[in-house]
Amino acid sequence: MKIDDIKGKEVIDSKGNRIGEVEDIDWDLKTRRIGGIVLREGGITAKIKLGDTRVIPCDMIDKIGDKILLKEGESIS
Repeated sequence: MKIDDIKGKEVIDSKGNRIGEVEDIDWDLKTRRIGGIVLREGGITAKIKLGDTRVIPCDMIDKIGDKILLKEGESIS
């Protein structure tokens, strides 16, 4: 999977709530691995690039398909 395949995907929490969309990838330069995804929060604010951003660590991600699903019991605060 390429980075461009992930950017723009919706991120859904374990309760089915849309929490934002992927804006970018967070790289761990020390380990040369992906550290997480950069999430732009919000509905319409995400579309016009005004929502807040936060990094979701890879260990919180359950599945990546048409949407990115977070693991059961994981919450974004």
